[in-house]
Amino acid sequence: MSSSPASPFAIEALNPDGFLVLRPEGGRPDAPDDFLCEYANPAAQALLGDGLEDAPFLATRRTWMGLRAAWGMTLATGLRSEQWVHWDTGSRMHTLRVRAARARDGRLYVWLTEQALEPHATPGAMSELDLCAAAVEHLPDACIALDGRFQVRMANPAAERLLGQPHDRLEGRVLWEMVEEEQDLPLRQPLLHALATGQSTEFEAALAPSRRFVRVRGIPVASGLLLYLEDTSPQRRVGESPRHASALFHAVMHGSTDAIYTKNLEGQYTRINAAGAQLMGRKVEEVVGHTDAELWPAEARASVAHDREVLAFRRTLTYEEAQSGQPGRVWLSTKGVLRDEQGRVFGLFGISRDITERKRMEEALHQNEARLQQALRAASVTLFDLRMPEGLLRWGPGAAELLGQPSLPPEEPLAALLARLHPEDRMAVAARLASSTRPPVKLALDFRVVGARGEVRRLTLWGEAHAGDAREQRISGVLVDMTRRTLAPPSEVAA
Repeated sequence: MSSSPASPFAIEALNPDGFLVLRPEGGRPDAPDDFLCEYANPAAQALLGDGLEDAPFLATRRTWMGLRAAWGMTLATGLRSEQWVHWDTGSRMHTLRVRAARARDGRLYVWLTEQALEPHATPGAMSELDLCAAAVEHLPDACIALDGRFQVRMANPAAERLLGQPHDRLEGRVLWEMVEEEQDLPLRQPLLHALATGQSTEFEAALAPSRRFVRVRGIPVASGLLLYLEDTSPQRRVGESPRHASALFHAVMHGSTDAIYTKNLEGQYTRINAAGAQLMGRKVEEVVGHTDAELWPAEARASVAHDREVLAFRRTLTYEEAQSGQPGRVWLSTKGVLRDEQGRVFGLFGISRDITERKRMEEALHQNEARLQQALRAASVTLFDLRMPEGLLRWGPGAAELLGQPSLPPEEPLAALLARLHPEDRMAVAARLASSTRPPVKLALDFRVVGARGEVRRLTLWGEAHAGDAREQRISGVLVDMTRRTLAPPSEVAA
């Protein structure tokens, strides 16, 4: 481009600082291969030489290649970047302050400002470069120098130990090839931002696969980035283990609907969750510091006895504990000992679940079952369950009395029942049962049995066939004593 007054950058022609207009070429938009110089003002030509325009900028200036990543980040994010470059023209060394900004059309505007640095040296003294090298070499923290492409140019012994690689295997490698960053604690983005903006950064990162945690300080320099890495894994493990355990304990304790509590050796509550206090009909502050004898004197004896048993046997045990009053409650309590780091017992923990409703339901079921059995016995009725093809017959209570037997096992072969049938009814009943195992079939059978003392009883069986699993068919129903309900002998086996 021409630098005539008609140029849109005519005002930059008067700028004492160098000014360049660069267009990215090749690669990705955020990582171009190079930049084509479209315009260079006279100050830039004086600093860098003629022949800048219409030529690739970085390809002919290898010492400037470290700026490619920073300029790519500027193009991608729109954030201005600032770096320092040492430029040797042959006659002397120039130190340039390089600032870059993204234009609206996607080009890159670059300003070059030369910095005047006067060397100061004391004859006979160690040079500043040697002093810096010696200091870095003996730093306790890892120190790594990266160029603009994040390649390692220098690593001190502490960095070699942290990364587990010798110096000759570190130098020249890209940082991302050696350490894989974790998603929750990333490493790459903060460093890219620091290189693009020229601002120092400090953050924590996790390096995989070793899962080492490091405190990272990144300082932009003329050639790239200077990294200081402090291994914080030991402190993190020491600090996080109690924190994680405490967080887990509090989450379980305060999220549970069961009563969770701890007691000291004197039986005083040292901790209880809000759900536990509410189940006890009290507030947390009304429970902590008190014993069971103080909170419910009438029921304390059993609870205290259980606590003493747990402490005596040093075992975790489970009990049912009842609380009277209106309404009375029943607890299923699991209790165990608490030990310190030396293994000494200093108290106990407890987890108590209110099972009052479950106990009431169980009691109601027991009462209903008792009423049912009483009603069946009064009506001379019993239940049966026949499993085929095994031919196993399970009887309900009262079956022995109906069959005229002193006793019956809970389960017996079908052949045992058939042997008790009247000889005239036996074959017909066996055939009818064998043909009724495919559901859905409802069954009604009248037959006679011969009791243990030789008496003849007339019974009626009502049942229904239904499927079990793939290999099993079942017939279940009731067996009714019809002896006293009719005087006429059965004339046939009815189906």
